[in-house]
Amino acid sequence: MNNKPLNLSVRMAVVMGIFLPLAETVRRSNHILDITRFFNWFDDYILGGLLLLAAYWVTCKKANAIVYLVSAWAFAAGALALSFLGQLDYFRTHTTDPGVFNTSFVAVAKGIIFAYLFVGLALAIKANAIQEQRLLQKLKHQSER
Repeated sequence: MNNKPLNLSVRMAVVMGIFLPLAETVRRSNHILDITRFFNWFDDYILGGLLLLAAYWVTCKKANAIVYLVSAWAFAAGALALSFLGQLDYFRTHTTDPGVFNTSFVAVAKGIIFAYLFVGLALAIKANAIQEQRLLQKLKHQSER
């Protein structure tokens, strides 16, 4: 891949695809086996899986893979937006985080992850624009022949 934003976005997706499920497993280790709380933590496995799958498709040069990468980043950012806002609500209601970490630590961590997701998304969008521009130039060059 000769597209620097794409290379970086793919590497970031792999890192976050592995990090999200692992971090949530550690955070929720106090009730990970409680089936009633399954949906409280399993969403991070879905987000991680989508990021890893999209990164894999880009490296395999699957058709529209960059669009899938943009979608995975956007989906993850949207999901984390709700999680981050929910975490901030713990401060408003003076509720402790249900996991094993301090509520403030989790809020800061989610804020950093949220920013990371937006950087990955911005890079993927930029990569798609570069790819599209290259395709248009190639088509223009072919039509001039």
